[in-house]
Amino acid sequence: CMATILSGENLARSILKTLEARAKGKNLALFVVQVGTNAVSKKYIAEKQKAAEKLGIAFSLIEVQGDVTQEDLEKKVQELANDPSCSGIVVQLPLPQHINVPGVLDRIPVEKDVDVLSTKSFELFKQEKLGILPPTVAAISRLLESSGVSLQGKRVVIVGKGRLVGTPLSFWFLQKGITPVVVDKSTPNIGEVIKTADILVSATGKAGLIQGDMVKEGAVVIDAGTSVEGGDTKGDVDFESVSKKAAFLTPVP
Repeated sequence: CMATILSGENLARSILKTLEARAKGKNLALFVVQVGTNAVSKKYIAEKQKAAEKLGIAFSLIEVQGDVTQEDLEKKVQELANDPSCSGIVVQLPLPQHINVPGVLDRIPVEKDVDVLSTKSFELFKQEKLGILPPTVAAISRLLESSGVSLQGKRVVIVGKGRLVGTPLSFWFLQKGITPVVVDKSTPNIGEVIKTADILVSATGKAGLIQGDMVKEGAVVIDAGTSVEGGDTKGDVDFESVSKKAAFLTPVP
């Protein structure tokens, strides 16, 4: 038996269609700040640009040298925060090792923080007072919804504790009354823990990390990992072996 493919592509298309009408005449502009070069980031930014252009949202990419100082980077983001023509700011993660990340992200005002990355936005999200979800959380919630699988009484395992997926997603599940098990590379017997998941979300960026023998028969598997190898985008999940065990599986890209 093969897994049913949970395709984000069709969902994305229908969401963009709805948004097209809502964005009309609003004069919106999205600014993305990229520091240094990163193949995965590049792919993500290209997708953002495509979506923005489709919706008639002005898109600007601000490329900053990888050796930028903390002060200069914060200043750059602060300028966008103060710029009335800028409606949304994304600082593309990851940032270089020498940068204090919250120092930069906390310069993004809540009303321009489309990725929900500042401390203030994230606190509001945790209290369910923000009105939007972090984008990856929103995407995963829509994918789960489209599978028709009820979350009630399900054991959820999240692989990876990152700021973009693992951490916000665990709060979202808690809001839904589910306590997820969050594991990462320091977790002992990680394979055995993963095997207990009815719903498994992996977001580590390690290609082929999740193999078929680690997955429970009939599980819902969401692959939120991305790595780029030789120009190919890969997920965390070994599609071939996992698709034989899972009931639902998302493809990457």
